[in-house]
Amino acid sequence: MPALIVAVEDESIADDIGITAGDTLISIDGREVNDILDYRFWTQTEEMEMQIMKANGSIWSVEIEKEYDDDLGLAFDDILFDRMKSCQNRCIFCFIDQLPGKMRKTLYVKDDDYRHSFLFGNFITLTNLSEQDWDKIETMRLSPLYISVHALQPEVRIRMLGNRKAGRIKQDLLRLSEAGIEYHTQIVVCPGINDGRILEETIAGLAELYPASASIGIVPVGLTGYRHQLPPLRTLDADEAWQLIQLVHRCQEKFRQNLGCGLVYLADEVYLKAGQPLPDADYYDDFPQLENGIGITRILLDEFAEEEKHLPDRVEPREVFLLTGESAVNILESIGDRLNQIQGLKLQIIPVKNKYFGGQVSVTGLLTGADILSALGDKYAGKTVIIPDVIFREGHDTLLDDINLEDIQRVSRARVRITEGKARSLVEAVLAEDPVTSPV
Repeated sequence: MPALIVAVEDESIADDIGITAGDTLISIDGREVNDILDYRFWTQTEEMEMQIMKANGSIWSVEIEKEYDDDLGLAFDDILFDRMKSCQNRCIFCFIDQLPGKMRKTLYVKDDDYRHSFLFGNFITLTNLSEQDWDKIETMRLSPLYISVHALQPEVRIRMLGNRKAGRIKQDLLRLSEAGIEYHTQIVVCPGINDGRILEETIAGLAELYPASASIGIVPVGLTGYRHQLPPLRTLDADEAWQLIQLVHRCQEKFRQNLGCGLVYLADEVYLKAGQPLPDADYYDDFPQLENGIGITRILLDEFAEEEKHLPDRVEPREVFLLTGESAVNILESIGDRLNQIQGLKLQIIPVKNKYFGGQVSVTGLLTGADILSALGDKYAGKTVIIPDVIFREGHDTLLDDINLEDIQRVSRARVRITEGKARSLVEAVLAEDPVTSPV
């Protein structure tokens, strides 16, 4: 597919040739260039022929000689030059199917693209791959990938994904293993469907594929209040969460003896649901499932333990409020209790109930502007409120319902500070003397 060039590095190979922004890359050595992976792979050579369409419509065929690793100096408007591969499954637990209407269109996009998996760690199902896709994965050795498994039993996975192709998961994972492709796997636990014996068998089957199967992340199903005409599901209760913790700890003990690592890791929210303390950092090994939210809370607590050593004994009198989703309240209250030992500081937590999504959604990252404004009301006018940046769209100051930071400040009249998801950022926001609103 043609790839629009949006910038050319000064004094680069492409610049010397005369390629300019607005030109289009058509092919490399006669091959289509469908994404940034094709571009990077096919330009890792000493000689090539590129076909370029100039902005005026003329076609250039350019022969290039260079050092093997030299970059051409081209930048493109996207990493995909063709269309993103969208999900063709009908997963019974799909969060996107549970979204309320009238949100921005991009939130309803179902990504099942192996290129996003390799580049960004997005989880894919493998049901969407053509033989051409498989060939590219194997030829370019796109490793690691991130795979949503959920169950290794064909009939269970077909039921969960609503796709007959889902039953090939064992063969697909074995093919990746034999090709030398590493993958991290995910299991969304739906009580009564893929838990219990089915879950144990799935964990054991994935362990047999180690080291290609590099980690197993287990997360509880997330349900909103918008499951009309969708299959009935329920979330884990506290007892089921405790049983799941015990199962995973037994598996870890065996894997550490046989494999040298824990291999399987539980989402933080399972421990919170069971009312149990989070495991120590050793449990998570090198935190291979961090992008899945597994271990983030442990890292925050350990970082705060380090920051705690440098906290002042006293500060000028101030009152600060920390906004969060309901699931993080207990964790942040434990941090707040220590900060409130600083003389002169009064820190309070503002828990925000997620009414927008309904159901059992309680994570901070899915809070909306409407629910934040409802929680704030006019009670915090002129007061310092700290808001975590995880609620904002990456690189923007807009929330899921398109309310933005300026709206929150204007309506609530609060003095807002933004904190990153790190303990140092939180402590700095709490102890800062001047009310500052930081850009997202």
